[in-house]
Amino acid sequence: MKETLFELLEKLMPKKHFICTHTFVSEDAKKQYFENCKNVPSKDWFASVQNEHAECIQHWMGSADFWFCHWVADNEDAILDLLNDDGSSELFITLPAEMNYFASKDNDMEDIYGFHSYAE
Repeated sequence: MKETLFELLEKLMPKKHFICTHTFVSEDAKKQYFENCKNVPSKDWFASVQNEHAECIQHWMGSADFWFCHWVADNEDAILDLLNDDGSSELFITLPAEMNYFASKDNDMEDIYGFHSYAE
């Protein structure tokens, strides 16, 4: 079976992992965000923050002014573009930081740091 161009590009240019730090632009923006998300199931929330170039896969929010999300994306602009297109950038500021290394307990690796050297 032939691969589509998109499938070939995904293999050649795999998506990168990002941790994004977010903060609301104001208390009114914070209230508006939570009102917009009222009664939204997490499945629907995650579906709303994805497209072919970026996808939010984890989200952490406490009571502090900052909260964090784990994204998989082509690049940081893909995340910012998605948040701009859906209007989120009007409510909060986002700082994406690429993570060159990602591991989880569900991702079994023979050598956890084998492909990456932090000594460089």
